[in-house]
Amino acid sequence: IDPTEIVGKWAPTYMFQRKNPDGSWGAWGTINTLIALPVVEFTSDGRFLSDGKPGANCCYEGNKYNYSGSKLVFTELLNCPNVDCNPCGFIWNDIKITGDTLVYEACYVRGKLVKMK
Repeated sequence: IDPTEIVGKWAPTYMFQRKNPDGSWGAWGTINTLIALPVVEFTSDGRFLSDGKPGANCCYEGNKYNYSGSKLVFTELLNCPNVDCNPCGFIWNDIKITGDTLVYEACYVRGKLVKMK
């Protein structure tokens, strides 16, 4: 995708897909959570925001991002000394945008976001 396509606000769809042991993808499912997932934003100057605030949180996204090819790498990560983080949370792979839907892979799970108008 063109790097400018990722710029904007994206709302969660609460849809996810898990990778099977053979590398194929399972069926799309729905995340059942009592806590609302945040709207995220990718700015044209490389900032990543979550609900309008810097997006870094333990083990996942950072305050800045760099998009290249179909991979998004987060930087300016939050230091969480009491947490043993899996580094796959800092990278979103295989990003695809179709219409107003963004699909990404992180930690053997795919997620969907929808672009806000």
